[in-house]
Amino acid sequence: MEVQYDPDKDPELLKVLLRMTAESHGVAAKVIEGEAIIINLETGVYYSLDGTGGEVWSLLEGHHAVDSVIASLAARYGIPEETCGADVRALVDQLLEEKLIVPTDATPTASPVSEGAGDGYSPPRLNVYRDRGDLLALDPPVPGREPIPWDDPLEQSDSGAAS
Repeated sequence: MEVQYDPDKDPELLKVLLRMTAESHGVAAKVIEGEAIIINLETGVYYSLDGTGGEVWSLLEGHHAVDSVIASLAARYGIPEETCGADVRALVDQLLEEKLIVPTDATPTASPVSEGAGDGYSPPRLNVYRDRGDLLALDPPVPGREPIPWDDPLEQSDSGAAS
């Protein structure tokens, strides 16, 4: 269930305490080799997350609160929370602005990132690609859509041979 979020009422406190998740109706995302690839199916705009962005995305998809994401990254990379806190909050602002994440009251499902396993902290960075937006918006991949029925030519030739 999504939580109503009013950024005009103490926006910084609310954002840090709220758990976030990927916007489930219009966003498709996958983390591949530490990089998050995200497509907004309604606009056709696609994104990638560099640096620790893939880790941040995975934790947000797992319904973790922003302060928990910050604490997890600080523990993993052995850095002060202040170092990554501003970076994570800025990224969350961008993800909210692009309508890629929404607040949720769901229980966290993914386990936090393990401590001390990071190669080196690199600030998460959202890359936005609007150049193919019109094309992807015209023919987007649509999760949950009924499959389009079609006749398999191999099955037709097999059934024709058996008759």
